[in-house]
Amino acid sequence: MITLYDLVFQDDRRPSPFCWRAKFALKHKGLAWRDEPMGFTEKQKIAFARSQTVPVIHDGPEVVKDSWAIARHLDEAHPDKPLFESEAALANARFMAGWVDTAVHTALFPIIVGDLYDRVRPVDQPYFRESRGKRLGTTDFAAFQEKARETGVAAFRSVLEPARRTLREQQFLAGRQPAYPDYALAGAFLWARTASPLSLLEQDDPIHAWRERMLDLFDGMGRKAKAA
Repeated sequence: MITLYDLVFQDDRRPSPFCWRAKFALKHKGLAWRDEPMGFTEKQKIAFARSQTVPVIHDGPEVVKDSWAIARHLDEAHPDKPLFESEAALANARFMAGWVDTAVHTALFPIIVGDLYDRVRPVDQPYFRESRGKRLGTTDFAAFQEKARETGVAAFRSVLEPARRTLREQQFLAGRQPAYPDYALAGAFLWARTASPLSLLEQDDPIHAWRERMLDLFDGMGRKAKAA
């Protein structure tokens, strides 16, 4: 069976947006897996993969790190139910994942960082405080988050406009059925959902309806995950 190394917070919360991409990919393929939870300070668990970050999978003798590489591996090793049905689909998924990484995550992180910190396991909080403090220039995450939300929620919603325009015309970012572009963006929303009670979307936003569909996908995998 495949083993997935997955980031864990307090109360068995699983926030990593990149691990969520891997989980959606596995479900899409109809593949079973076993979770191996690990905290920020348990990097020795993935030392065998020469990685400092999750997701990492063990698939038989194969070790694969990075969510994009995992998706490509799954299609090559398990060709049924492809994640990328054509070169065009692959290119679109690559673009969407890059957009989420560089634009959506960048807009989202400042407005949930305090909530994330509050839900990190106590043993991992010094690591989070040091690493994210260097990135933000402060370790007062609550104050930083409060200030960021003054304009950051509106800015986050604005960043989502390309997805919004697409979802006014179709059910999923990939078209009639969900695929990797949807999984990439859904991972960002599950990152927030597991840690923060902040309302990110207006009820009449097409992305809100799409997010509900994504939470219900695969027997409600996302909806069943522990939320803030």
